[in-house]
Amino acid sequence: MDRIASFFNDRIKSSLGNYVVGVTAATVVCIPATYFIYGRYMRGKMNQKIHRRAQRSQENIEEMKDDLAKHAAIIDENILQLSFRDLQKGLQDGNISATAALRSYQAKALEVNDEINAITDVLEDAKVTASKLDSLPSSERGPLHGIPISLKESCGIKGRDCTAGFGEMIDVPWEEDGVLVKVLKSQGAVPFVRTNLPQGMRSFACTNPIYGQTCNPHNKSRSPGGSSGGEGAIIGGEGSILGVGSDIGGSIRIPANFCGIYALKPTAGRLSMIGNFGTGALGGQKLVPPTDGPMGKDVESLVQFMEAVLCQELFRLDPSTPPIPFRRDMYENWKPLKIGYYVYDECSRCVPAVERAVMLAKAALEKLGHTLVETKPYKAAYSLQKILIPAFVADDGDGYKDLLKYDDSCGVMYELFNFHRKSYRERWFWAKLKELTGYDPMVTGAMKREQIRTMKDWFLKANEAKKFRKEFTETWREQGLDAVICPCMPCVANTSGVDGQLLSAVTYTSLYNVVNFPAGTLPVTKVTKTDVAKTMDSSFYEAKTGIEKIIQADSEGTEGLPVGIQIVGLPYTEELVLRLMRELDNALKNGAP
Repeated sequence: MDRIASFFNDRIKSSLGNYVVGVTAATVVCIPATYFIYGRYMRGKMNQKIHRRAQRSQENIEEMKDDLAKHAAIIDENILQLSFRDLQKGLQDGNISATAALRSYQAKALEVNDEINAITDVLEDAKVTASKLDSLPSSERGPLHGIPISLKESCGIKGRDCTAGFGEMIDVPWEEDGVLVKVLKSQGAVPFVRTNLPQGMRSFACTNPIYGQTCNPHNKSRSPGGSSGGEGAIIGGEGSILGVGSDIGGSIRIPANFCGIYALKPTAGRLSMIGNFGTGALGGQKLVPPTDGPMGKDVESLVQFMEAVLCQELFRLDPSTPPIPFRRDMYENWKPLKIGYYVYDECSRCVPAVERAVMLAKAALEKLGHTLVETKPYKAAYSLQKILIPAFVADDGDGYKDLLKYDDSCGVMYELFNFHRKSYRERWFWAKLKELTGYDPMVTGAMKREQIRTMKDWFLKANEAKKFRKEFTETWREQGLDAVICPCMPCVANTSGVDGQLLSAVTYTSLYNVVNFPAGTLPVTKVTKTDVAKTMDSSFYEAKTGIEKIIQADSEGTEGLPVGIQIVGLPYTEELVLRLMRELDNALKNGAP
């Protein structure tokens, strides 16, 4: 009997053991498989959602085309040829109706969009707004009365989503207009389209999985820059006369430079950002604050924008904005200034066309009576590697985790997100490997940014940024500078897709985000055949770093592309920056130097 009992006990134990092993094996296989299958299912749903949103956007564009075809009689192409000042005067005098101005720019914007894919939304209620403005007596017309205005897709508009290229944000309508949009409407502007941007607004590319790739209006194989790339492209293609972009590392100035238009990055805080999609998913990063700013057809469009929105309505809606109206006395002052200039920030060398643009501007400003002195930017590489990049990814990507959980369709954003979720040791290891293969030191330096784990780490980083700003301002004041002129980028518009390899080239713009100085951008010249030849000749342009080698190789075929520069001033001196932009622009148009 004992032997029988022992036999059955052994069999039971064996069966139980096999059962446990089987259950364990099934669990090990099934749980990951379930997660995988569920993930594939959710990604499929996300792709369908993205496809439907893109399709809806295109259908709305086609509906607008049909509507415009019914009103072809009031589309006046002569309106498109007017400067901002002339259009503004015509609207104020009543010689041009708001409806005619709107219809003309709608038609042109849609025509341009067929070539460059810059529009994400047409705002159908614009025609109702324009019609109401036409019934206003002249005494009630605001300074921007009837001006059609385009908006970056991140600008909040009541009843519409702000996706920033994320599928997860589709069909999440805003409850009210953003503060700046409210102010623009109160001053008579007519928002009529919203424009494209890269996913997450974390690069100077202009593509996302919802709306696709936007092209440069001067060369469709080239990028318009970003993140306000749709704005740069639609204005550069003459489909808009004035627009709103946002900037945290160059996102207004780079597309303005690439597309040959005019733009201003104000001091962060002078214009309200309330009601827009934040540059981070959490929107609370204030170490390097973002700012909205105008992008336009000419300098006057920027001046009129700033003068109009720096009003009591802005200060009422957002009391955190300093109540400083536009100072005409600073803008119209003719006192000669001391201006610094440089063509190399000791990070990435500029191609000959860019250097030539700065030197042309220098000569023109000297001819106007200003004093130009060569200067060196203070720690441009440090500002990017030690302040801007850590500020961007201090949360190690957690802010984007939910937005990208089932959306891996944007390679640049998804790879950036995954990389910065790695530990410091992992990132340091990959950076070292890249250094051994000759990768650019600016890039590997940014890859090795320190981990911010605690609030103490964040406070220390904030103190580091504060100290840097103080040192930067002191070096500026020691030289007695009123302003600085310099490149926007070391290159002109790059081939679409190359953007991700040139992220560290933004030191020319990002430096002025870190120190929070206002900076304007204007076109100075165009790339010549000689410029291209010099870029390809190592005796003129010696490409030493990985970034410089990419820029050199990508410079083939850039002849004819626009080349701009930056004009930078001390915080809250936007009027002085605009003054210098106007003076330089007039001098260049009149044949100076």
